[in-house]
Amino acid sequence: KRRSEGEGVLMRSGLVALLAGESTISNIVATRIYISKAPQTAPLPNIVITQMGSDELPALDGTPGLRFLDFDIDCRAERSVDSYTLGNAVRVFLDDYSGAAGSQTVGAIILNDESTDYDPPADASDKGVHTTLLDITVQYSPA
Repeated sequence: KRRSEGEGVLMRSGLVALLAGESTISNIVATRIYISKAPQTAPLPNIVITQMGSDELPALDGTPGLRFLDFDIDCRAERSVDSYTLGNAVRVFLDDYSGAAGSQTVGAIILNDESTDYDPPADASDKGVHTTLLDITVQYSPA
């Protein structure tokens, strides 16, 4: 289990690096890409990446098999249209991506689901948060 937790951390960091390195995305969020939780005062738009689960298909010869990590990527903005624009940029970039993600090598990224949500304001500001949520699976072979 430790190996999967460590690899999950590396893959989360790799996804941050991957998204931050894509100009279409970084032009919208700059460096506001967070793991698990954004600071309460974080400016919008931003992205929050949360690992939701993992699975492993062991190889029959005893070597590491394929790993699958499930992530939610929340593309957050003040306006629904901005949340959608950011979510679309992330979806188009990641859909069926393969290659480097930080220190990890991704075999494929599969888009499982896309949905929207709205969090009403927690104060009297009348500024809630619109979210386009992407549910993805990252497939890779551990080293």
